[in-house]
Parts: sequence; structure tokens; C-alpha cells
Amino acid sequence: MKKKLVYLFLLLFLFGCEKENIKSGIETKVTGRLSNYYGEPIINAKVKIGEFKNEFVSDGGSRDYFFRDIDSTLTNGNGEYQITFKTTGEGSSYRLLINDSPNNQSFYGFYDSVEITNLGNPFIFNYNQFTKLYPCDVTINLNNVTLLPILIWHETTRIVNTPEITSNSTFVKRIFINKYSTQILNLSRTKPNGISQKAIFTLPASNSENLTTQTINLTEIDFVDL
Repeated sequence: MKKKLVYLFLLLFLFGCEKENIKSGIETKVTGRLSNYYGEPIINAKVKIGEFKNEFVSDGGSRDYFFRDIDSTLTNGNGEYQITFKTTGEGSSYRLLINDSPNNQSFYGFYDSVEITNLGNPFIFNYNQFTKLYPCDVTINLNNVTLLPILIWHETTRIVNTPEITSNSTFVKRIFINKYSTQILNLSRTKPNGISQKAIFTLPASNSENLTTQTINLTEIDFVDL
């Protein structure tokens, strides 16, 4: 009997660590503006309201986890957005989520959700730390490169996890770059003995917002062991 009481007490303690769901029907208006460091608007960025639930973790505490999207909108031509939503009664918290890498890769730079702490009252969130990106086509001329395939990595371009260069011929890679900064392009491969190799190219800075082009010539001597 004593063991059962201890077990029951433990269960009650653990369940008591969970946050209660917020009651339904609380209406909140969320507004703000998204821009880069220079105040230029981030246009057509997807802004969402996420509903989160709370659960136990093994150390005796609890954590919030994403449950579902409640509503969403896109920023206008000035980078402004507005969403009015209501709580559902099924979430323990509500957070603002911003897509930090759209399909056209026109910007990046926001990674965390923002908890809406004043439900039922106007909530304002402005963010000016985005980086605007512009397309650049890099022509890679392979000159008798004997070991393939080759992976391509660039800091502000969406990662492709499979090798892109699979034949010893010219390959064009579109990357997305920020203005006024030199760009680093990494080409990597693995030797039959398991040793990784990398070739690194530095591309000059550009101040253009239109499609630009660069050309590099890749040879065996460009690769070094890591």
C-alpha cells in the first residue's frame, strides 16, 4: 500500500509540472515590421502563429513542443504584417514563427520563435536583422578532375545534401549572396581511403541586386586533405 501511495504521489508531482492549457477564445492582434540591417523591407515573408503544448521530460521538468499552426500571413511591400488570432484551448503557449529561408532564398536570418506573452492585448514584434540575398550563377569548369562526386557548400545558400557535381564537365551552380561581401565557395569530396578533401574559392564582392555571374576553374591541385 505504501508503494502505491509513493507511486501515486510521484505521478501527481509529475503531472503538476505540466503547464495548463490556456483557455479558448482569447483574441490577440499581432503586428510588426521585418527588415534588414539597413531598414530595407523584407517582402512576402511568411509569418505564422504557432500553438505549442507542454510535456514532461525525464529530468522531472517540462518542455514546450510545436503542435500546429493557427494562422499565417505574408509581409506587405513595406515589410509589415498583421495577424489576429484566437486561442483554441489546446495550447499551453503561442509563438510567432517567421520563415527564415523562403523558396526563392531572397533572405535569411531568423531562427527562433517569439513567445506571445500578453495574450488578449496587442503584441508588437519588429525585427531588423535579416540579410537580403541575390542570385549569382557560378560556372565551375572541371579540368581533368579524376575523383568524383563533389559536394558544394555556400554559407547563405540552401544546403543540398547529395553530390551535385557527378561528371567531369562544366557545371553551373546558383548561389544566393549578400551585397558588399566576398563569398566563400566550398567544394568537398571523399577519397577511397575515407579522407575528406576540400577546395575553397573566394569570389569577389558584388553590389548588384540583379543576377550576377562568376567563373572558377577546378583542378586536382585545388583539393587539400582535411
